[in-house]
Amino acid sequence: MPFIIMLSSSIAIIALVKYGLVPGIDRVSSALGWSLKARGKATGYATSVPELVTLVAAGLSGVWDVGLWNIASSNMINLILATAALLYFRRGKDLMDRRFVQELSFAGLGILAPIFLMKAGLDTHWLVIPILLSLFIVYLMLDRGDGELPEGQAGHEGEGLWAGLAAMGLSLVAIILAGDFLGQSTKNVVQVMGVPAMVAGWVLGLVTSLPEAVTFFTVFSDRREAGCSDHKAQIQELLDNLAASNMSNSALIYPVGLLIYLLGIGLI
Repeated sequence: MPFIIMLSSSIAIIALVKYGLVPGIDRVSSALGWSLKARGKATGYATSVPELVTLVAAGLSGVWDVGLWNIASSNMINLILATAALLYFRRGKDLMDRRFVQELSFAGLGILAPIFLMKAGLDTHWLVIPILLSLFIVYLMLDRGDGELPEGQAGHEGEGLWAGLAAMGLSLVAIILAGDFLGQSTKNVVQVMGVPAMVAGWVLGLVTSLPEAVTFFTVFSDRREAGCSDHKAQIQELLDNLAASNMSNSALIYPVGLLIYLLGIGLI
């Protein structure tokens, strides 16, 4: 039963991201005339919300390792899913373009950071918080390109903006509520059922990577194809989504979740 509640809570959070948070971002990006690059990064941040909820819920429930393994496994699964989308749509050869080196490097860094900290036994040290947040700021500074504006999208501020913001706000509230069930059920899975933290983390990592899977394949949808003259811009959007998701997982969500965790157990 705890395992079913854990998976059900995770799926509920994913549904809220897919059908509430991400469409809300699409509305806001269309209203404000965001570029493909900006839209890809924003979507990457949004699809990382399940990892934040899982990390905080697991940590405050006494099973921190599960949440951290969720982040580490999710980042690796994200890379696999992005590669699958590129291969399925036969765009793998376009990755050789040097314009994508930066995004691929950040995606890889997002994978390595939590694994290194776990292996070094430093994953709950308070110094991890400023170091990783500084790394995220460096990422933002180096990845400031404007990217290409989708054809026909000049930006009409106000059209769909408030509806998009409302969808985002309501989705976030519902996601936080679902996180309460996730935390307690995850604790029961590990401590009562005896499931290893790494195994539970990988299961959650697979589940919480489903929003990225959807967005990676949506990048090459017929609608996006018709609205983009430069097909490499679609790959740019996918890689920005991948890099933003992995970097936000490891350099934003991880330190923020760690801060909440350390405050919750009284170590800060």
